[in-house]
Amino acid sequence: MAALLLALGAVALVFAVFVQTRASGTTDTAVPIDPNNAGPDTVLAEALGVGISTPIRPASLSGLGYHPEGESLATMEPRGKNLSANAVLGLLSRGETPEEIHYYLMDAAGREGPKTGALDVGAATGTTVYAPVTGTITAIRPDPMVENANVVEIKPDANPNVRVNVSLVQGDGDAGVNDYVTAGITELGTVADSAKVLDPQLSSYTTDAGNHVTVSVSG
Repeated sequence: MAALLLALGAVALVFAVFVQTRASGTTDTAVPIDPNNAGPDTVLAEALGVGISTPIRPASLSGLGYHPEGESLATMEPRGKNLSANAVLGLLSRGETPEEIHYYLMDAAGREGPKTGALDVGAATGTTVYAPVTGTITAIRPDPMVENANVVEIKPDANPNVRVNVSLVQGDGDAGVNDYVTAGITELGTVADSAKVLDPQLSSYTTDAGNHVTVSVSG
């Protein structure tokens, strides 16, 4: 009897993995956030007491991917379902949200720091970028990765001791240094064409060139 139960358990596990694998295949085309259930300030992650809202309108998102980007960055706690999770471990996932947020944990590619230290938020070049937190812009500096793009640094109201950075932002938005911004409302600029000079890692998880802005938090 014990052998029979063991065999049945093994069959059940194989079937579960098969179902999960089939499901993961379908999520390759899943939208990063369900735009019908998500607002313009939907929180994607939390870090050091700060909620990070999507800097791209949900309907315009092409993908969400976390990766390391240095030891100085804080670890973000993602909301939603990790589509790159192990099939068996994925059976125990409790990460789904009403907005049906789907993200990838991308390969470190030799980079140091927390695995969720930076978040690439994908969208087509020229898509409007909004403030991911409510607070005050403390700096706007040239992005070293892409010509004519900027890094926008914000001091969030939720924790004035940290800084939230949004990189690969093209052009000028509605706010400058020392201006107050509102999450999901204030325009910072548009998505730069980083794929023109780089090979965005996010492109491995989307159906487009992988253009994006990157959000990170530093203490």
